[in-house]
Amino acid sequence: MQIKTITIFIVVTLGVLLGVGGLLWQFGEAGNKPIEGIAGEMRHKKGAGSVVITEFSDFQCPACAAVHQPLQQLLAKYEGKVTFVYRNFPLTSIHKNAMIAAQAAEAAGLQNKFFEYGDLLFAKQDEWANLSDPKEAFRAYALLVEIDLEQFISDMESEEVKNMVAGDLLDSTRYQLKGTPTFFVDGVKVEFGQIEARIQELGARN
Repeated sequence: MQIKTITIFIVVTLGVLLGVGGLLWQFGEAGNKPIEGIAGEMRHKKGAGSVVITEFSDFQCPACAAVHQPLQQLLAKYEGKVTFVYRNFPLTSIHKNAMIAAQAAEAAGLQNKFFEYGDLLFAKQDEWANLSDPKEAFRAYALLVEIDLEQFISDMESEEVKNMVAGDLLDSTRYQLKGTPTFFVDGVKVEFGQIEARIQELGARN
């Protein structure tokens, strides 16, 4: 009886260990597989190349600002080969103005000036990041990119714009993203410094 009990215990224990091991293996494998749909609806995209670079970013994030210009240079270098997609990931727990900045960029996007406005937000990040209320600064930036100010003010806090940002945030949660900037090349997560090598690797196979 005792031997039978010990045998059952061993079998059950092995089953649990194998099950956990299988789950861990599958999770590890999934991390190396492309995430279908990571680029979403491609609401904000540049270029029309076959390799898709997706960035989840926060306009108040210093690291995002630091890679912004090098990223633009990289996109220019591979113009015609890549499509760049920007997605919002405002880290509101540490960046108090990140959400309204994302909404301001989306409002500019409704007038086809998303990237121009985003460039200004990164370039002038030190001006608005720590303001108690950055909306006046954001209105001034709207004039710099020559969009209709009245429409911009109305759109910035509209439900439509809030839903746009919320949709990106939902995907950032779904894919368990931890910080910004987070990059994907054809759905595979990479560090910024790995993007060019990945472009070349994919280009060599096309």
